Amino acid sequence: MKLSFFCLALFGHLSLTCTDMKCGGTGEAKPANEEIRALCAQVKGAVEDHAKKSYSVFEPHSYKTQIVAGTNYFVKVKVDDEEHVHLRVHKSLPHAGNQLSLHSMQHAKTEACPIEHF
Repeated sequence: MKLSFFCLALFGHLSLTCTDMKCGGTGEAKPANEEIRALCAQVKGAVEDHAKKSYSVFEPHSYKTQIVAGTNYFVKVKVDDEEHVHLRVHKSLPHAGNQLSLHSMQHAKTEACPIEHF
């Protein structure tokens, strides 16, 4: 009987934690906050190296997250008057040092382009 209640509590909890986002998927897009601006500032050099250009404008607009072995951040960043890029930045777990790394990048985006998993 106790095992049944434990399983119910465990699986009930899992179903509750997965209502706002698909398990393994991304959550809803949110406006960039101070944490996201700081994260983007830390990877700007890697972004410019990847793009082989410098950005005088580099303003995070919005983002989504995905929980994996750490966190993937999918961030829309304004890099020109009309141009945006999408970044996929991975933040490792605390035991691995909370390291940030640019995983990949999509170019030639606009403000209207939705942030999607890539």
